[in-house]
Amino acid sequence: MEFLFMSDWSGVPYHRLFSGRFRAAGFSLLELLSVLVLLAVVAGISAPQMSKLLTGLDFRKQMGNITANLRSIRLQAITSGREIEVRMQENNFLLQSGTEEPQEKNLGLHPESELTITPEIIYFTPQSTATPATLTFTLGNRSRFITLDALTGLPIIQ
Repeated sequence: MEFLFMSDWSGVPYHRLFSGRFRAAGFSLLELLSVLVLLAVVAGISAPQMSKLLTGLDFRKQMGNITANLRSIRLQAITSGREIEVRMQENNFLLQSGTEEPQEKNLGLHPESELTITPEIIYFTPQSTATPATLTFTLGNRSRFITLDALTGLPIIQ
């Protein structure tokens, strides 16, 4: 096998310089462009699916945030030994314990989401019980229910 160095190319005839035997290694411009076009097509097809995936993850995160806040309120009622009343106010919980001023608990929900409670007031007791209630969380076209178990006061995602 014969190798040519750059300094030796000046004496090689043009047809031999670019034939298969003496061709330089690498990709042609046409090959690189075709790969870029293929990658652009794949990215265009997968982008809507990624958007749906991210929306689903955001929905799950917010559902988890709601249940975590309900568990926290339940624990607060148990440790303080006082009944806590929970209402909704602009997608946030409004907590009232005894004669104290109501506290707003920010849930950090998406502005386009909606959270409703049935009945409108939930009571968490120091004995670890709660008013049986259903919370409905809606974001876009997705909707889930959270029920509060009356005996344990724990939220259950339906």
